[in-house]
Amino acid sequence: MTIALAATAFLLPASPPAPRRTSIIEPLKALRHRSLATVAVTALLYNFGFFTLLAFTPFPLAMSARQIGLIFFGWGIGLALTSVFAAPRLQRRFGTLPVVMTSLLLFAADLAVMGVYAHHRGVLAAGVIVAGLFLGVNNTLITEAVMGAAPVERGTASAAYSFVRFSGGAVAPWLAGKLGEEINIQLPFYVGAFAVLLAVGVLASGWKPLSHLRVPTAHSEAEPPPSPLLTPERAFGLKLVPTSTQ
Repeated sequence: MTIALAATAFLLPASPPAPRRTSIIEPLKALRHRSLATVAVTALLYNFGFFTLLAFTPFPLAMSARQIGLIFFGWGIGLALTSVFAAPRLQRRFGTLPVVMTSLLLFAADLAVMGVYAHHRGVLAAGVIVAGLFLGVNNTLITEAVMGAAPVERGTASAAYSFVRFSGGAVAPWLAGKLGEEINIQLPFYVGAFAVLLAVGVLASGWKPLSHLRVPTAHSEAEPPPSPLLTPERAFGLKLVPTSTQ
C-alpha cells in the first residue's frame, strides 16, 4: 500500500479540480438512465458471484492460510494478466458487450462446476484460479462501459455504479456463509452461479440502449461483424432490430 501511495503521488499527473460541485443525490438521479442502471445492476449480480467465490471458498478448501494464499495468488495473477492484456484485445475484436456477456457466462459455469465438486479441494482450487481469467476481462470492460453508459459526468456515473454494485458484495459473503453452514457447502456456489446468469440476462435487456458498446473498437466506423461470442440472440432466442451505432 505504501508503494501504491508513492506511485500515485509521484508518477500520476495532477488532476484539475472538478468544474462544479455535485450534490449527494446526483448519482441516484443518474440511475434514471436505463443504460447506467442496466450496467449497475449487472455489476451487482456479478459481484454477488465474485464475493461468494472470494469469501466462502476458503471454508470448504479447509487448507492452511499459506496454501489458500497461494491459490488466490494464482487467481490474482490470472486476473491481472487478462485485465491488462486480454481484455483490450477482445474488446477491439468483438466489442464490449459480447465479451462481457461471454465472460459472465463462463464465470457462472465455473461457479456451477465448483458447486458440483465442492467436496474436492483440487477442483475448488482450480476453479478459483480459472475464475481470475474471466473476472479480469469483466472487471476491465464493465468498469469502462459504465463511464460511457449515460450522459453524466464520469465521477457521477462511477458513484452511482459503485453504490449499486457493492450491495452484491455486501450481501454475498453473509448469505454464502449462512447457506453453507445451515444447508450444505454446494448451495452457495449454485446461488452465486444463478446470480451471475441473471447478470447476463440483465445486460441482454440493455442490448439496444447500450448499442454503442456492441461495436468492436477496431471497426467503430462500420457495422460490427458477426461475433462468435455470446449474444442475446444466441443466449435467449431474442430477435433484435439492428440500431444505429452513431
